[in-house]
Parts: sequence; C-alpha cells; structure tokens
Amino acid sequence: MGARCTFVFKQSEDLGVALYSHWGEYDMHTDLARALQHAAVRIGDKEYYTRMAVSHLLKDSILDETGFGLYACNPNSVDFMDHPILIDLTDNTISDGTGTHSIGEFITYYCSTVSPSVGAL
Repeated sequence: MGARCTFVFKQSEDLGVALYSHWGEYDMHTDLARALQHAAVRIGDKEYYTRMAVSHLLKDSILDETGFGLYACNPNSVDFMDHPILIDLTDNTISDGTGTHSIGEFITYYCSTVSPSVGAL
C-alpha cells in the first residue's frame, strides 16, 4: 500500500534526478509548489534549484529510513512509478496528469489555493 508519486527533475535531454515518495501522492501538487517556490531564487542554476526543491520536500523526514528514494534517471523514461511529475528545468515547465504548465503558473495555482482539485489547473 501507499500513496506513491515520483518527482522527476529534468536537468538535460537525457539526465534527470528522481525523488520517489512512498506517501506523497495526496499532497504532491501543493508540496511540490511550495518546494519550487522555496527554490525559485536559484531557477537558473539547475543543480542548486534541484537540491533546494528536494531538500524542501524531504525537510520533515530527512533522517528517516523509509518514505523517500532518490535516483539518477533518464527523464524521458516511461517507467516511472505512480503519478510521475516532470519538472523540466530545460524549459521551466511541469508536466503531470493535468497537462504541461510553466513552473510559475504551477506555483501560483497550488500556493494560492488551500486544497485544489487535481484536474482544476
């Protein structure tokens, strides 16, 4: 069981960093928007931006043994587990089950609403 999702940070055409969350599905959009808002000061620096966003997502469970996994990946893979969200840092977009949106639109939408409907964006 679980409520899994995968956050995929695309660094280049064939290089990405994936953060797998075993329990993050229910709040994945809001959690990601807050993490990206936290990292926004480093938007042009893919490595620092990714580290800041991942750190924010892990902040409440950084020392826990379970709950998250981190791995290098090809961001074009179709084999991501459970509700993948692609954060494309080559063009500053986010793609998920609701479509493709700019990072700014995603942050504005999910940080300005308390509990948005996933399909509402």
